Amino acid sequence: MIEFGLFFIAFFGVVPVIAAVIGYAAWMGKPKNFGRDMYWTAFIAASAAASFLFVCSQRMKADVRTGEYLVQVGLFSLAVIFSGVATGCMIGIFAYRRGSSSQAE
Repeated sequence: MIEFGLFFIAFFGVVPVIAAVIGYAAWMGKPKNFGRDMYWTAFIAASAAASFLFVCSQRMKADVRTGEYLVQVGLFSLAVIFSGVATGCMIGIFAYRRGSSSQAE
């Protein structure tokens, strides 16, 4: 039951927040050295890292009473963060604007 709660909060709370922050930054044209191609690269790298960490955390099969369970939860948490970054970079690919009105000031 605890795993379901963690899964629910992670994918309906943490991932959308991270994605929204990165998407908003892309909409504002920040960081300045990022372009669509860099958002593509970050999307691919973060997706690969999230996939690898999800698979590793699923295959551990640790018992709650052992220390390996904390490692499994840690791997899952890192995978969730990378998943949020990948989703945000995917949004950034489409939302990126090179010249925004705030840069003209």
